[in-house]
Amino acid sequence: MIKILHTTIHYILILLLLVGCSAQQSMAKRRPPKWVQERPITPEYYVGISVVRKDNSKTNYIQLAKNQALHDLCSEISVNISANSVLQQFEDEKAFREEFQSEIRTSLMEELEGYEIVGSWDNKKGNEYWVYYRLSKSQYELQKRIKLNKAKKLAQNFFEQAKASEEKLDIFQALSYYAKCLDVIKKHLDEDLSVMTFNGKINLGTDIYNSIQNIFKRTELTPDRKAIQIEISTSKKEPIMIKAEWLGESGNRLIPGLALSINFSKGEGVLNNKVSTDEFGYAASQLSKVTSKRKLQEIEVGLDLSSILNEELENYQLNKLFFTPESAPKSKIIINVERLKAYLNFSEKIFGKDSNREILKNNMKKELSENFFSFTSEKDKAKVILDINTNVTKGEIKEGRNYKIFIVYLDCFFSLTDAKSGMEIFNDAIYEVKGMKPISYDYAVKEAYEQAVEEIHNSIIPKLNQLDL
Repeated sequence: MIKILHTTIHYILILLLLVGCSAQQSMAKRRPPKWVQERPITPEYYVGISVVRKDNSKTNYIQLAKNQALHDLCSEISVNISANSVLQQFEDEKAFREEFQSEIRTSLMEELEGYEIVGSWDNKKGNEYWVYYRLSKSQYELQKRIKLNKAKKLAQNFFEQAKASEEKLDIFQALSYYAKCLDVIKKHLDEDLSVMTFNGKINLGTDIYNSIQNIFKRTELTPDRKAIQIEISTSKKEPIMIKAEWLGESGNRLIPGLALSINFSKGEGVLNNKVSTDEFGYAASQLSKVTSKRKLQEIEVGLDLSSILNEELENYQLNKLFFTPESAPKSKIIINVERLKAYLNFSEKIFGKDSNREILKNNMKKELSENFFSFTSEKDKAKVILDINTNVTKGEIKEGRNYKIFIVYLDCFFSLTDAKSGMEIFNDAIYEVKGMKPISYDYAVKEAYEQAVEEIHNSIIPKLNQLDL
């Protein structure tokens, strides 16, 4: 009996012990970890800790906490600009430096490796979820060196290919390789990009920039004519010729296969915008017509850097910093635009009778002179003959209690003929231009004149500008 009693007491004690342990473990689980109560300071690790509210609207609170902890960890990693960094060369580019540092932080979160989760804590009572990440500083520095060395090695390969292309005077290919170099090192601009070559130590960042500037400085674009005289909407038979030359230390050489861009920098016209130099270093662009009515216009010739300096490219701001558009080689051609010399035959009928009024003739002549023609009184000096025939007819009279409105309709016919061949090159008309005024038909005719000149400006002039004369 005593033995049974001892056994029972023994079991009760074991049971009480187990219950006590379970209670202690339960209490321990409810207590927050030390890293929740106080942020750890560890010289060997970067630390990232986050806490999120378990809000019903944010169902994936665990992933949110992990992202925020990672962001907190990254914020401890400082982006220091090395004294040998190429960014030191761009002291005035504060906006670019700030944007670069911001992008580095963004890419740091996306590409960070080797971090580990130390723990998480679900504070059910406080409706909170905590996450603790850490990253070994020595491991991070090792990964950083590995990535930097890999980028330097690849960039150096592109750099050497660019130099080889320069030697062959394949200038466009050299610039393309320099752009590839930049793409490789774009995340390491804050670091020392020094490498060893057969010619000694170089800094990839500064040497890429200096090499691009050297190409720009040594490339010279020379048009065969500094100024061109042309009549508006008339094609230039002779093409614009541009010579591309390399200004070398041991003498100048012509540059074959160089892509050029030719555009109106002032005015407007039609020409070949994209051309390349031939094997002899010359490029030709055909100026089809000048469509702007400006007296003095300008064409700018430069390297075709559209594949590098394209605003839609991810690397546009970086490329713009190195491939400085303002220092790229350019040349300019002045275009002196003359109006087309024309002789005018003008006839006018008003209400079935020939009219010698000069009002409509002078107004039309002024409008056409401002936009297209230079009129001459000597027929043999004209390039084209312009015939304008107008006819005004009476319309109805609208009457009210105290008023009368007189209505007229004006038709105008245009014919443009080549003075030498007699061939008609343009024919058009405007019909039933309405004029309506009180008092008399004469007032209505004057309004029809005004409307006709406006119609010429809006419909006839644009069509004349489309002519290839």
